[in-house]
Amino acid sequence: MNLSKILLCVLAFFYVAACGDEDSTVKKNHSTTTVASVEHEHEHEHEHGDVVDVIDLSSVADPPAVSVAATLDGEGGAMLAIELENFELVPLETKSGNQPRQGHLHIELDGSTVAMISENHYHLSNLVNGHHKISVSLSAIDHRNYYLDGKPISDSVMVMIEGGEETSAPDISFEVEIVGGKVKGGLSRFEVSKGDSVEVIVYSDQIDEVHLHVYDKMKKVEPDAPAVIRLDATIPGIFEAELHSAGFRIFELQVS
Repeated sequence: MNLSKILLCVLAFFYVAACGDEDSTVKKNHSTTTVASVEHEHEHEHEHGDVVDVIDLSSVADPPAVSVAATLDGEGGAMLAIELENFELVPLETKSGNQPRQGHLHIELDGSTVAMISENHYHLSNLVNGHHKISVSLSAIDHRNYYLDGKPISDSVMVMIEGGEETSAPDISFEVEIVGGKVKGGLSRFEVSKGDSVEVIVYSDQIDEVHLHVYDKMKKVEPDAPAVIRLDATIPGIFEAELHSAGFRIFELQVS
């Protein structure tokens, strides 16, 4: 009788152990699935240097094109006349899928998007006196930019605004120059006082975007058009600025 009880206990022990192994296997498989999911998500992330959020039309026959002309109104504004080839403007609220020759227009002023339109004319007003670069680019229904041969399908015009708002000089101004993928003179840390109005002008021999973290200032830079970042230094700390696509630091801003 005692021997039978012992045998039953041994069998029960192995049964429980087997069940425990099965539970453990399920947990391990669940963990593996979670890791695979995370890796899958990482595959959709991009590293600096990658071109993202664009639709390349290089393989499309007779791709669309755009040109823009600006007429100054003498009161701090400019009327844009936009001509399109092989491109149909559709309402901004359109929900259908992208078509290679359909979409809307993005208007940029000095590297910052100021309007999204589905018309051939647009009036820019209340501009600051001085030189400005106005760009018009083709955008898909889902707001991704159309590209051709690695470049956005766009056109630009330079204007000299008069009769507009007067710009006030910043309390302090700095300049950064990037040549051949390097910061001329090395990485600089610009020190300012809290409350200062600050201007940083970035020159580059390559097209990119300058991004100042925390203040979240993003400006396009081109060989013929520097990026001009203006801000009021209201947040104390040390903040990095980088070339967004190239992915390297170009200066630091210290506010104290």
